[in-house]
Amino acid sequence: MSIDPQADTVDQLILDHLDQSDLPEPAKDLVIAALLGGEELSSVLGGAAPRRPAPPSPDAEALEPIGTYLASIEVTGFRGIGPTATLNLVPGPGLTIVTGRNGSGKSSFAEAAEFALTGQNKRWAGRSSVWQEGWRNLHATESPRIHVRLGVEGHRNGASVECNWESGAGLDDRTSFLQISGDRRQSVADLGWDQPLELYRPFLSYSELGGLLSGRPSDMHDSLHRILGLGRLVEIENMLKTARREMDDRRKLAAAQLPELRSTLASHPDLRARRAEQALSGKAADLDALAALATVEEPSTDTTSVPLRQLDVLDLPERDGLVREVERLRGALQQIDDLAGTPVEQARALAKLLGDALRHYHRHPGQPCPVCGGRTLDEAWAEQAQAQLHQLTERAERLDEAHEVERESRRVLRSWLPKLPPVLALDLGAEGVESGDARVAWQHWDELIGSADPHKIAEGVLVTFDALAAALQPVKAAARQALERRQAAWQPVADQIRAWIDTGQASRHAAQVFAALKAAVTWLQKIGGKIRNDKLAPVAAEATEIWNTLRQESNVDLGPIQLAGTGTSRRVDLKVNVDGVPGAALGMMSQGELHSLALALFLPRATMPESPFRFLVIDDPVQSMDPTKVYGLAKVLDQVAKHRQVIVFTHDDRLPAAVRHLQLDARIRFVSRLAQSQVTVTGDAHGDPARRYLDDAMAIARDDDLADEVRRPVVCNLIRDALEYTCHERIRTRDFRAGRPIAETEAAISEAQGLRATLALALLSDHRRAGELKEPLERLHRAARRVVAFANRGAHGDSSGDLGGLVTDARAVVGRLSQS
Repeated sequence: MSIDPQADTVDQLILDHLDQSDLPEPAKDLVIAALLGGEELSSVLGGAAPRRPAPPSPDAEALEPIGTYLASIEVTGFRGIGPTATLNLVPGPGLTIVTGRNGSGKSSFAEAAEFALTGQNKRWAGRSSVWQEGWRNLHATESPRIHVRLGVEGHRNGASVECNWESGAGLDDRTSFLQISGDRRQSVADLGWDQPLELYRPFLSYSELGGLLSGRPSDMHDSLHRILGLGRLVEIENMLKTARREMDDRRKLAAAQLPELRSTLASHPDLRARRAEQALSGKAADLDALAALATVEEPSTDTTSVPLRQLDVLDLPERDGLVREVERLRGALQQIDDLAGTPVEQARALAKLLGDALRHYHRHPGQPCPVCGGRTLDEAWAEQAQAQLHQLTERAERLDEAHEVERESRRVLRSWLPKLPPVLALDLGAEGVESGDARVAWQHWDELIGSADPHKIAEGVLVTFDALAAALQPVKAAARQALERRQAAWQPVADQIRAWIDTGQASRHAAQVFAALKAAVTWLQKIGGKIRNDKLAPVAAEATEIWNTLRQESNVDLGPIQLAGTGTSRRVDLKVNVDGVPGAALGMMSQGELHSLALALFLPRATMPESPFRFLVIDDPVQSMDPTKVYGLAKVLDQVAKHRQVIVFTHDDRLPAAVRHLQLDARIRFVSRLAQSQVTVTGDAHGDPARRYLDDAMAIARDDDLADEVRRPVVCNLIRDALEYTCHERIRTRDFRAGRPIAETEAAISEAQGLRATLALALLSDHRRAGELKEPLERLHRAARRVVAFANRGAHGDSSGDLGGLVTDARAVVGRLSQS
């Protein structure tokens, strides 16, 4: 799998590195969860499985924001400006140098624009309150006001931001609004620049330039971090670190609460407390054993609680059943009594004898009785004997049945209650249980049931049972109360044990999660360092390139630029070689070199494609720079100005001089301050490239030492350069005001090959209409057609006539052409 540190987002880079790592799965899950946010991380910390982030759409491309330029800065009564003064700018790429002596009011334009657009001024940050209180100009006759006109790509008339102050209002008591052409007034916040101003702030003052490197090491680190989108790394790392701290606290919580639990157990007399102490004595607490002890029931082996529980469950059978059994016994005894005194045994013997006689009769009918030899055993005898046998047998059976019922009933009554329970013989007085009466009552029962007299049993059993029940009831109640007292004493301990078990389980889980979080943070810090420096590489390369241009004759080579450290030790490592000797930048460079280095770091981040600001406002960058570095600065600014609007404020004449000497395209504005803080802004003829071309053309035209065949092509070429430059300015200004994208404008300028095609694009908006220039040129100026013709022909050596007059006419044509 290919990892592209520039194209991929931070999240995707983390995922890509994660796929290639040997990080344990639990730690991977936590990193992935952190990518999805705090809620997902909390869920995974709780044991849920993480979701995998959806892969980015292959068609999703980051769109560059709509570009914004400065069109003008109008200031009244603010800082060094009294009556209204306006600095007009061309809203598009290019270099503008605003120069003037110290105190001329030039920096007031920069500060006003910064304050209007950002609501603050970095130059004032950290200064005394006197510095901020002096913002209102003492010579102003009107209320303070700042009006910044913006050129916005794609919008015909752009937008403006205005700040107004009532009389006596403080600096922060302003009324601000944003006005987009054709729309109602809006809040300045509607620009949506809060984050871009943090990331790509386009304003840089001299004090900030020094502060970029002399401030806290973490400030530059954080600034680069943000513009590279690396704040996401910090966000994810902090999320995991916060979770790690929480888990660290949780994993220690059980141990922190253990002394209190042990103290409670040591002071408690319950046997369960001893067993709980034993469960806690090992290297790791036996949570299952503790859970079993933290119940409402005492252990069955507790010698004190067992008797109480036995008494608590010592229930007697229902009395109704006993009543029925006693009635059964009494019935049997009554029947026995009713049959008492009857010759039952004789009847049983006689019945046997009659039975034998009847059997003899059936074998030998009609014979005399073999016993007595008397009566003949005939049929009549047989009938009489049979009836007598039936009567004797029934009587014997009834008596047998009564005796059987009596015996069964006594057996049932003997088993109705067990023998005296041993628990009633124990001394439980210490528990508040007095069982003596119950013991005596039970003994009476046992004695009664063991009696041989069934009548005694029948008569006394219910009374004895009732006495036993009455004696047993208070014993059971006392046992129950004792158990409840014991349980009430144990319950808080049980609750404390259960609470500690929950804490212990949570601590064990937290310990596992803590280990995974620790691994995740360590891995992320390692991979984060690689991601940071991979992301920084293009910016560092651009900064090095800018430094190589700025350094000029400096013997300091800029080495690798890296983001280093974490937490409070985060910093930007700037390594340099001075005459081949390596060292740290801050300790080995002069003030001018440090300012140059700071500018080299500022420009790449302020010109990131993601920034909506297509302008840079740099105040006094020349101070402390030696002359050679000023030339390097001019070259750097010229390169940046090819794709950005660069506005530089300086009181130092060296920068305008370097621009002129290097013949760089730059617009130069001169600011002067008259009495009563009246500030004026004028153009510098030497700073306008078109005017400079024509000044050079006039000087060559008047140089009689040059041969005519040399002078004419040079003069005509310079006039042509002046015309083309002015056409380009006219085209850019017109298209920008019309809302045409700058890229399309630059493409159209590139397609317009030659002076006539460029004039057609400038005057007719179509380079292909070069054949239709006659009337537009005549309307422009009476000399325009002749100047264009001479410039075209003369550039190839085919011209004649007065060169001085030609240059004069060219000035007039350029002047009319620049009035877009």
